[in-house]
Amino acid sequence: MLTLTDVTKSFGHRRVLNRLNLGVAAGESVALLGANGSGKTTTLRCLARPDGGRIAIGGVDALNDGVNARKRLSYLPQKSAFPTTLTVRETLDVVVRLRGLTTHDVDRELELCGLVALADRGVGHLSGGERQRLAMAIAFLPDVDVYLFDEPSANLDPTASKILFQRARALKNDGRTLLFTTHVPADVRHLATRVVLLRDGRLESEAAGAFELRRYERMLERDLWGDDHENVVRGDRADSYSLGDDRLHGTGAVAGARGSRSR
Repeated sequence: MLTLTDVTKSFGHRRVLNRLNLGVAAGESVALLGANGSGKTTTLRCLARPDGGRIAIGGVDALNDGVNARKRLSYLPQKSAFPTTLTVRETLDVVVRLRGLTTHDVDRELELCGLVALADRGVGHLSGGERQRLAMAIAFLPDVDVYLFDEPSANLDPTASKILFQRARALKNDGRTLLFTTHVPADVRHLATRVVLLRDGRLESEAAGAFELRRYERMLERDLWGDDHENVVRGDRADSYSLGDDRLHGTGAVAGARGSRSR
């Protein structure tokens, strides 16, 4: 459904993607992992316009027929910019006209993304999380082959994250292709059927299956919380804590030090 062959992309003298090869089949949901600057977001943004190589989207050559290739995509950016003078509904109406969709599609997304109460509010008065809900609604508006999500759960509250995960899984089960970047362990757990690790614009490794996906999820957890996170959770080789008498009691060297300071 989505194939990248020897794809390159440069900004000035800096090559961000270096002959990247990646294929994502229908019904797959692939997580792109990697350090900042490894080429994750660039991979999503340049799918229809690389500097070199070949990209096929739903069987359409993105270099020779970019317009039709882009019609088969929908993109959820990490940070969205909307005209602040429009309301939520008006913003969705603009996208509907550009995509050739219907008013029914707007009503559906307002309902499914929890935006009904915000439909007539100006975009300039939305919180960051509400803007991300609007971006999510826009991404889900069209019925396309390939969905691209850049840090999809960024700025979403738990309720909105649940909506995102449910909608994305439904698309995957319906045979659509999902490719997303993330630094969030929960995104891998809830969305990914395969993980791809990028380094310096190349595919360094990839994995599928519950055990391997959990291994990459733990890698993200270590990046977020440090090497001792699992020890703290398990309670071995680190402080352990328990609730009692409405207070938090701890044992271990660090807990002892904290207790001595509190006295």
